[in-house]
Amino acid sequence: MRRYVIDSDMLIYFMKGQKEVVNAFIKIAPSNLYTTRINYTELLYGAYNSDRVEKNLEKVKGFLAHFQILEFDQTASKIFAETKAQLKREGNLIQDMDLMIAAITMSKGYTLVSNNQKHFQRIKKLDLINWME
Repeated sequence: MRRYVIDSDMLIYFMKGQKEVVNAFIKIAPSNLYTTRINYTELLYGAYNSDRVEKNLEKVKGFLAHFQILEFDQTASKIFAETKAQLKREGNLIQDMDLMIAAITMSKGYTLVSNNQKHFQRIKKLDLINWME
């Protein structure tokens, strides 16, 4: 049974009704859909940074209540450090928050769903798919 960690871009596409993403979501049991505390934080930031803070906070919190939220734990921390060192040696660093999302996903053995292929595909051990293709 495949489990999916949904990146912020895909969460936003779903909330905006992007057809490909909505169709992919409805094919998967809700118990197999996850996101991370990092993605949760990114969506909260988007709401706080908007013109309609209260309305968007309510929308984001209501939507995210349907997901199991994965935390950045000790295993993810080790994967983060190892992967960042490897990417640095290769001259391929990515943003720490993206790397944290990837490390959480890898620590669970799940699949990351993201449209941000440019950054995430640099991580060789990450199982990555894109519902926008």
